[in-house]
Amino acid sequence: MKAFLIGTIVAVALATAAALVLDNEVQRTAEQHYQTGAVRL
Repeated sequence: MKAFLIGTIVAVALATAAALVLDNEVQRTAEQHYQTGAVRL
């Protein structure tokens, strides 16, 4: 039972850390993603 609780806590911590990294480092806002200022259509 103790190992299950520790595993659950570790899994939650890793998921939280991954979500923070994705939000802050990887994902861009829609405005940043679809910038077409340098593109001549």
